[in-house]
Amino acid sequence: MPNIFNRLRRRDSLASSQAPIVGGAGEAPPANQRQASSRNWGPRAQTYANNMSRRSSSNRRSTSQRQSAAEEGAAGAKEKREPAGLLQPWRVIRLSLLSSWINVLLLVIPVGIASHPAHFPDVAVFVLNFFAIVPLAKILGYATEQLSLHLGDVLGALINATLGNVVELLLGILALVKGEVEIVQTSLVGSIIANLLLVCGSCFFFGGLKNNEQVFNAHAAQSYGSLLAMAILSTILPAAYNSLNAKDADLKSGLLTLSHVTAIFMLVVYIAYLFFQLRTHANLFSAIPIEDRKAAAQKPKRADKDEDKDEEGSPAAETAVVTAAASPVNPATAAASQDQIVAIEEPANAVEEKSNEEEEEEDDEEEEIELTLWASLVLLLITVGFIGVCAEFLVDSIDGLTTSWNLSRSFVGMIILAIVGNASEHYSAISVAVKNKMDLALGVAVGSSIQIALFVMPVLCILGWIIDQPMSLYFSPFTTVVLFITVLLVNYIIGDGRTNWLEGLVLIIAYVIIGVAYFLYPKDMDTSSTSLG
Repeated sequence: MPNIFNRLRRRDSLASSQAPIVGGAGEAPPANQRQASSRNWGPRAQTYANNMSRRSSSNRRSTSQRQSAAEEGAAGAKEKREPAGLLQPWRVIRLSLLSSWINVLLLVIPVGIASHPAHFPDVAVFVLNFFAIVPLAKILGYATEQLSLHLGDVLGALINATLGNVVELLLGILALVKGEVEIVQTSLVGSIIANLLLVCGSCFFFGGLKNNEQVFNAHAAQSYGSLLAMAILSTILPAAYNSLNAKDADLKSGLLTLSHVTAIFMLVVYIAYLFFQLRTHANLFSAIPIEDRKAAAQKPKRADKDEDKDEEGSPAAETAVVTAAASPVNPATAAASQDQIVAIEEPANAVEEKSNEEEEEEDDEEEEIELTLWASLVLLLITVGFIGVCAEFLVDSIDGLTTSWNLSRSFVGMIILAIVGNASEHYSAISVAVKNKMDLALGVAVGSSIQIALFVMPVLCILGWIIDQPMSLYFSPFTTVVLFITVLLVNYIIGDGRTNWLEGLVLIIAYVIIGVAYFLYPKDMDTSSTSLG
């Protein structure tokens, strides 16, 4: 028996000495040598290593097969899919209805339109048309996006910027024609405040719950801040002018003239802003790279746990290490141990790489043209027509609503109409913020406020000048102070290009406090420019 063992040992040593050497010093021995030396491992560790090796290789094969099949399927579907035209009305309707789950509220539109001629109570008319405008605004946004895809980057972005606040513009025009100057002014200021505090706050809060910190382009945020400061200047100057000691007639005439001139220059600033953003300095408004966003979103606690796991190792790795320690230490055994640890870590790395690739593909995914140019235009016009009808009935029922619910007209314009005008934007901005696309969310929320302040408000002021309505840029001192504090607070928060859930909570609570203040606003006070002096 000793002679047999001696011959076996000599045969093993001879085989190991004659094995070819691959690579330089410090590299792992060939596979056959690792398999021969794996006899030193325990049976459980060897079985586990073999299973993990087979599982990792099968996972890699199945992942590559799924990715290739998905790419082929997507390419084939994209080639087969063509934009829906006017000759395919049912397909256009289907694509429009399925563009968002909010479109379930479209069932309210017939009832809302029929409620006014049927002489429903004013409260019912207001509520029905309130909920009817919300899905119409979403479809209007969908039609605008499809139309902009056909017109190129510059003209498409201009269409998006101009038609982004059609609901507020229609509500303002209808109310201004009926002489509801207070409703027009409070709804415009309310839309600005709702976008800056409620929408931005919700984006920062819900996005911060999922991500540790969220970053966005600080250059774009600074540009937004300067434009909002310009909007504040256009409201503070009329308020300061109104405090002068002069005759009421001269004061009113001078205030309207100042408002009209300021409105013209604000439109000039808005056109220059569009040219600056879309043509000369478009690079300043580019989104932060996805790597930087992921680095900021990484939660520190989760990172510490991962480091602890790496240091301590998984139970299977600990078993392998203990087994290796019990066996004689030699280079072949160390190489097998390293292979086993790599096999354990490979599935996790593969999953992480797959998620990163999916996020990058989702981030870089281009919008698809689903409607033709004429189908998009017709859908846009039909939606604007329905919004106009519902908005007219909604404005007509405001007096009955304020009387029945004992609310001030300022609260209706500042809070309720502001929310209905921006409901679809609220949902869109929060959705992209949760996906860690804060540049897009900030562009929707703050960009909408800039459009209202520099475009919608001056247009309505000039329209009031044309139809002889006392529409000015003068607001009550209370409203002016609220607007000033709102812009100041938002500029402080977005100035550093980073945000978290606490800053979002601050903005939401600030909006709630303002809402309570306007809910308690005296019912018999007029905050419009018709009560000057």
